[in-house]
Amino acid sequence: MKKFLPLVFVLLAVSAFGQTSELATGTYAESGRLISLTNLSGLSDCESANVIGKITKVKVRGGLVSFRVRAKDEKKTVEFRLDWLSSRERAVVFFDLVKGAVTVRVSGYSCGSRSVISAFSIDRVWGIDIKKATSIFNARLGCWNKTGHFSLPSSSS
Repeated sequence: MKKFLPLVFVLLAVSAFGQTSELATGTYAESGRLISLTNLSGLSDCESANVIGKITKVKVRGGLVSFRVRAKDEKKTVEFRLDWLSSRERAVVFFDLVKGAVTVRVSGYSCGSRSVISAFSIDRVWGIDIKKATSIFNARLGCWNKTGHFSLPSSSS
């Protein structure tokens, strides 16, 4: 029994040192493009924050990536560490997901400054162009006139 106990201790110690750190998980589209990153940071006691908008001003300083997300009425700076990405995601993150003019939904934690979000999830969002959808609606179904009344389009057959 005395020889068995040190063996168990050594096996447990080896398994503890052999564990790899947890990495972010990427989601890929059928085309092979990266469309989502999750698990970009650990748990935090800070307030959670979300923003949906277009990416601008991508910067990489050492292992820290920061970019600005511009929504309709706000601008937020988003940060995440490259250490949390596997080599596969690190190779394509700037070509597929984190690049200018891409619309994303970012979820994360906001500690201290409310304008900086430490991201734990970045998802690419494909939306509808509101101006284009409104003009199609008006042309096909009808529109609101200047007096506030709805009018149907005239049929020219």
